[in-house]
Amino acid sequence: MPIVTVDIQPAIIKWALCQTKEEQLGEKLMNHIKRWLDGTKKPTFRQIEEFSRKTNIPLGYFFLQTPPVEEIQLIEYRTVDSNELADPSRNLIDTIHEMENVQEWMREYRQETGFDVLPVVGCVKGNNDFENIAKIIRKDLDLSENWYETCNDMREAFNYVRTLLEECGVLVMLNGIVGKNTHRVLSIDEFRAFAMVDEWAPLIFINSADSKGAKLFSLFHEIAHIWLGENDLYNDRRNSRKVKPIEVLCNAVAGELMVPFGKFIVEWKESMAADTREKITNLAKIFNCGESVIARKAFDAKLIGYDLYETVVRDAIEAYKEMKKNQEPGGNYYNNLGSRLDSHFVRALCESISSGRTTYSEAYRLTNTSRKTFSEIAVRLGGVIMKYFLLIRIPL
Repeated sequence: MPIVTVDIQPAIIKWALCQTKEEQLGEKLMNHIKRWLDGTKKPTFRQIEEFSRKTNIPLGYFFLQTPPVEEIQLIEYRTVDSNELADPSRNLIDTIHEMENVQEWMREYRQETGFDVLPVVGCVKGNNDFENIAKIIRKDLDLSENWYETCNDMREAFNYVRTLLEECGVLVMLNGIVGKNTHRVLSIDEFRAFAMVDEWAPLIFINSADSKGAKLFSLFHEIAHIWLGENDLYNDRRNSRKVKPIEVLCNAVAGELMVPFGKFIVEWKESMAADTREKITNLAKIFNCGESVIARKAFDAKLIGYDLYETVVRDAIEAYKEMKKNQEPGGNYYNNLGSRLDSHFVRALCESISSGRTTYSEAYRLTNTSRKTFSEIAVRLGGVIMKYFLLIRIPL
């Protein structure tokens, strides 16, 4: 049987290469690609299928005459303009599309079932007073100034704030991979979180590959964006000085919500730590946040210099890298899957299925689950009523 070769435009091949890393393609495929580009060989259909699979680019794109222009509006709202995000990865693009589908479904569900628009979305637009914004957010979320005292660690702190957001109507989704593909890990060097503003279904997505402290800060940062009514793609790992004014404002709001200035000053003065570095570590434990947040608070209050602040940030990044290097995969599968999904979103899906508005297959697609896993997750997130409905009604 003759080998079927295909004509692929060099521009398409070059564009596809920009969408992935060479190590993902493998040495053999890269050698083929080099020969396609220099014109000494034409690709076979099977080789293009392999190229498509390894780059996660739809097969049809390879047969276009010119590279496709994918309009990802959220990219325009990145915190730091960088060459890295000029060509966002397929992992980021597919994650954004996935969350757009979730948001669209939730918007339509709330519109059809008589929900009102959420008054918190954009309610502080035009306000540049970070302390006043933080005060308004606390009131809207019923978040006390000393809320951190009710939590034992940063994981509890994150879940506590997440629950308040969900009760307020804001969707909070997490993942460290694309969908359920463990081979497609989301890079925190590319993005840490994003916020998609919508008056019916505002959504915050957190890159769960990040550290606990960073995830908590990202959550508060994106809360500020929802209340200000502006989308965000948060890709700042070092609290860079070269950011837009709204990012400086959101960072300040996040810092005030996590570590109220008045309480910070009291704790700083009363600390019995032997040196400033130890004091920062101790206060991070008191406020259940990362040391970088305390260092920034101290720097803004002119209690430490910028060099020490930079050192704390750098140490936090290095500690995270070391932790990831030594981290062993594990944990309960259903707990991990359930933590990725917004509980109110899952409950809405269950109600919509029971009323006939949504099919099981659509629910599985939106949650990256199967019949078995969706049933279990819904029980965990939806309670007894959902358990009865799902176990009795889901078709075999």
